[in-house]
Parts: sequence; structure tokens; C-alpha cells
Amino acid sequence: MTNLIATDAQSQEIDSGLVNLFEITLPDNTIVYLHPGVDDDFTNIQFRDKVSPYNVRTYIPMPMMIDGLELQADGAPNRPNFQIANIGSLLSGELSGYKNDDLVGQRIVRRKTLKKYLVGESADASPPVEFRSQEYIIDRLAKEDNISLTYEVAAPYDLESIKLPRRVVVGKFCSWKYQGYHDTTNSVGGCTWKLDGSINYKTASGTFSHNAYFDLNDSPLIPTGTTFSEYSASTAYTAVDYVIQASSTTVTAGSFIKGRIYKISSAGNTNFTSVGAGNSNAGTIFTATGAGTGTGTAVEQQIWLNVIAGTGNTPSSTSSFWKEVFQYTTHSTSSVAYLKNTLVLFAGTVWKALRNHTSSASNTPSIGPGFWERADICGKTLQSCKCRFGFKPNDLTGASKKPEGSKNLAARLPFGSFPGTLKF
Repeated sequence: MTNLIATDAQSQEIDSGLVNLFEITLPDNTIVYLHPGVDDDFTNIQFRDKVSPYNVRTYIPMPMMIDGLELQADGAPNRPNFQIANIGSLLSGELSGYKNDDLVGQRIVRRKTLKKYLVGESADASPPVEFRSQEYIIDRLAKEDNISLTYEVAAPYDLESIKLPRRVVVGKFCSWKYQGYHDTTNSVGGCTWKLDGSINYKTASGTFSHNAYFDLNDSPLIPTGTTFSEYSASTAYTAVDYVIQASSTTVTAGSFIKGRIYKISSAGNTNFTSVGAGNSNAGTIFTATGAGTGTGTAVEQQIWLNVIAGTGNTPSSTSSFWKEVFQYTTHSTSSVAYLKNTLVLFAGTVWKALRNHTSSASNTPSIGPGFWERADICGKTLQSCKCRFGFKPNDLTGASKKPEGSKNLAARLPFGSFPGTLKF
């Protein structure tokens, strides 16, 4: 029910008459639009389609009614009766030649609105303003005579012997297979997140496509190529800011992980320019392009994304103000030396190396051989669902941008647990 009609329903005096509309699906999937009359007026009326509001539907007058509607929390669901006039050829003409019992098994939708919201009336609007619709399946022809037809109708789940809830619901964790809906091999579950992590985000400049990847702990996985500023305790950060900060890990040349950020602490005899640095001077920050050689050392830099704006909140794994970020490179099969924990993008998915190895066509990222495991994987929590479907780019000027720390709270989530916000 929309806010407008909810306000009408709660008013002490309703300024417009109630209108019932019926939509009956015929065996050939065409839909007959009928109404029982409006204020003793048996002329055609028009109302907007629920799914496609730009389509105006014309409802034909026909004496009819539905009774026995009731809501109950236990026991067998009720079976309302739908009664419709059977005078002359009035009904058969609308049924396109189908017999009365041909309607058994067909769907009937009852829509309710106020007269003022009909097309041509004072409050006509798109999308249409109406109460929550009710859907039934015609179960049997209960009575037939020259005056009327009486059909017994039932809720869809009643006829299909569906038990509620339909599946085991775990209150904290999602039960859907990650990306199951877009898995072209299996196509199971209700997770509609695409296999390549692509998501469209609409801005004032247009709609741009981005690729969003997150690991099991909901940390963003982003491509290399971005220069980050070092964290400053005096800077006021917001949810679009990325920073780097020194970790406690000092790495010797030969163990630099491709795609990780380092700060040179001792040059030794290492040529740091061969692994991505602008020079070999102590204090130089660089993104490693290889493992390196020699005796030089560097301190690994952690990347952090601000999730709660503020000043003086030092990034750490226990801080609620920051989220750690990891970078990936594009995978190559041309004899590249990959160290353990290296992240790469391959076939639209981010992977993590399980062991040191040299790349080739025979050990490309895949599940099973023991060289790689998926890094882009869902944590099965509501937060995991939010960071993907609630993705917001930290830059609104174009495509393929990094996520920002805040979420799109208007996004509908196909979270396969309780609470879920979108039915599959």
C-alpha cells in the first residue's frame, strides 16, 4: 500500500468511493480486465498497469463479487468464493470462447483503489495508487446456473502444498549460493550478484558500470594503479578517502608480493626501480611489480578505506572507522613468478595464490589444482550483502571506480535469511 492511499484509509472520512478491479488470466495467457461497477455506474473504467504504469488498462463492467476473505495465523487457509454473472453471452464473450470450467487453474488478481485514482480522475498518478493486491488460483467450479457462476479460489501456496517457511532459515547467515542466479552451469539460489562483480550506479552525469570485489571479511579488492596518501592523525577523513599506513611487517627483496605497497627502509644492493619504485632511496613508496632480488628491505604498507568520518582515529583491524583494502593485478600466463597470497584478476574474478609458483597455461586460476583459491567470496552475512548491492563509487565522474566506505541504504538486498528485503 502506498503512503497516499494509506493516509486515505486512516482518514475519518474517505472522500472517494472504493473500486474493486479483477484481472483473470486465460489459458492462452491473455488477461481479462473486469470490474463490478462503480457507484452503480456500469461503464468501462481505466486504471494503470501495476508493472508498467505507462500502460492504461480498460476494465469491463461485469456483476461479480468475492467473499469469504479472512486472514488467520494458524489452521488451514481459507477458500474464498468468486461469483460472477452468467447471463446470456455477457461472460462468454469476455472469455474469448473458453468454457466456464476452462478457468480452473487460472490466476485471478484482485486490485483495490479509490475512484479518484482512476485514469481520468482528479488524482490519477503513475505509478498507480492502490491497496495491496491479492492473488488467487481458481481451484474449482463450485456452482453453475443460468444466473451466476461460483468459483472456489485458493492462495497459490495452498494449491502447491507449500509449507511456510519454504526452507531452513538461519537468522544470521545467508543460505543462497554466492552468485548462484548468474551461475550459467547450475543457476540455483537467489543471489543475483553477477559473476564478474559488475554493478551499475546512476549519477547526475549518467549511469556508469563498476566492478566491485570483496573478500570473506568484506574488505574491498581493488586494482593496482592508484597512489595513496599516508595516514595523518590531523586530517579529517570521510567515506571516500583511502590511505596507507605502515604495517609491522618488514620484507626483504625476493619476497615482495606483486601488487602490494611498500616503503623502502634500506636499499642494500637491491635495484628497487626494477620492481616498480621511482628510485632506490629510503622512504620511497612503491607498488611492487615483482618479487625483487638482493638485500634491500621495505616495510609493507596497509591500505585502509574510511567508513566513518572523523579525525584522529588510527587505522587498525579493530577500528570501526576503517576497513582494510587489498590490491590485485591482472593475471598473466607468461612465466610470471607469483608468490603466496598474491591477488590477481582472471576471468572476471579475483583469485589468491596458495603457494609460490611460476605461471603457465596449465596453472591458471581455478578451483581444485591447488595453486589458487577465490579471493572474491561472500561472507554470507547481511554486511556482506550490503557492501555488494549497496555499492557506492568513491568517484561519481565515470566508470570502474573504487567503492566508498558508506553504503547505498536504498538498495534492495536479496539476503537469503532473516531479515530479507527482496523476494527471489
